[in-house]
Amino acid sequence: MYPKPPFKARRRDLGAKMTRFFSADNQIHWVRLVTLCFVLALFCAGCSSKQAGLGGPGSLTPDTGGAPLTDSERAILARNKGKIARSVPDYAQPMVDQQTKYFLRNGRKTMAVISKRSERYLAYAKGVFRSYNMPEELAYLALVESGYNTEARSHAGAAGAWQFMPYTGMKFGLQQDSWQDERMDIYKATHAAARYLKGLYEDFNDWPTAIAAYNAGEGKMGRACKAARERTFFGVVRKNDKLDEKTRLKEETRQYVPRFLAVTAIMENLDDLGFEPLDPTNQRQVTRVTLAPGTDLKAMARACSMSWTDFKSYNPHFRKNISHAKRSTSAYVPVWAGDKAVAYARKPVRVSRTMLAAASGSSRTKAGRTKGGVRGTRSYTLRSGDTLSSVARAHNTSVAALLAANSLSDPHSLHVGQKLTIPGKAVASASRSTGKSSARRGASSYQVQPKDNLWQISRKLNVSVDDLKRWNNLEGQNIHVGQRLVVLR
Repeated sequence: MYPKPPFKARRRDLGAKMTRFFSADNQIHWVRLVTLCFVLALFCAGCSSKQAGLGGPGSLTPDTGGAPLTDSERAILARNKGKIARSVPDYAQPMVDQQTKYFLRNGRKTMAVISKRSERYLAYAKGVFRSYNMPEELAYLALVESGYNTEARSHAGAAGAWQFMPYTGMKFGLQQDSWQDERMDIYKATHAAARYLKGLYEDFNDWPTAIAAYNAGEGKMGRACKAARERTFFGVVRKNDKLDEKTRLKEETRQYVPRFLAVTAIMENLDDLGFEPLDPTNQRQVTRVTLAPGTDLKAMARACSMSWTDFKSYNPHFRKNISHAKRSTSAYVPVWAGDKAVAYARKPVRVSRTMLAAASGSSRTKAGRTKGGVRGTRSYTLRSGDTLSSVARAHNTSVAALLAANSLSDPHSLHVGQKLTIPGKAVASASRSTGKSSARRGASSYQVQPKDNLWQISRKLNVSVDDLKRWNNLEGQNIHVGQRLVVLR
């Protein structure tokens, strides 16, 4: 499931690297040649897996020392093992038994942890696969991919519970940019995984083969089937050692399908196998709301009576505390906060242009410039005696821009060694103009009324609490009746 660049592009890139490597007077030293071969071997080995993994067997054969499966265990596992297991030929059953034995013996703790973690999402995922008229046990594939860790990332660049690579995620509608990474949106990613697997099944007409293609990529699986003159994954595995190195399935893929089948059989029989059964009450019941661009997410968390940490646990796809600057965005809250979330979404707190520009400016492109041509951000490490004011002066920016670019609500909560993002020139200019061109930007004031607090005022004025505090040099929530607050638009 990790797409590769076209072969010619890879060949050109490798050729360029080799040319640079042997550039010294066009003399090829044998030491450099040996070193290059060694580095390339390491590179190929290090990029072979995209999985975040279960924490148990990796790409090597799992250690299955200990007692073999008992007759009682075999009877339990045979009782409920899912629809897909029916297509497993008898000669392949020892491969499944090996994986099953691992998760019942040496990997038992891993199995216990990931099965409990899956409680939050498993029922939802099964429902999604049923809605696509697919076997519901495909929901267990996320256990093999990530152990249902919605924030999992692999060294190869895969992300989320379903471990989508960037290109494949985009192909199936999962947006990825500096504002959000929808591969970590478990609800959207599960639908994307269902569509991907459905397409793979239509290609191969066999579920084990489709599952293997989810791991290896449909191109790799197709070439292996063609080279082996087989139509199924297990048929290819029987002849795998006879295939050349380019078409041969990797060990990770060879174990991937048996591992999925083993996990499925165990999950279907948790209680009888001595594991803690799943508690349906632990399923996350959520309300989904659609947010307008530039919505203050921290304000939303407060409106929903949630801590920022809890809100982020429901929404790991957000990369900032502001929703996307240009597109509507989905957010999720527990059902008990659903009404509050819906009310907030109807009248959200929208961040100021300054804060939005700072958040936009914090994302650099490969050329070192932000989208739209704005100079990219820099990083500065705080030293003894530094203050936000002194840092702002030294870098020709403003305290407001620094606060916005670093999502800081308390300018005094700094420490030596802390890294600050220094916003680009356009952002700094926008922030400095706050005091100089307030009339042009629509400066106004608001007089604090009895029973007012900053949160209520922010809702009335459609601004954020952070902006109110910054514009008026406020610390904490202390305001008094009759006080006039500066408001900038």
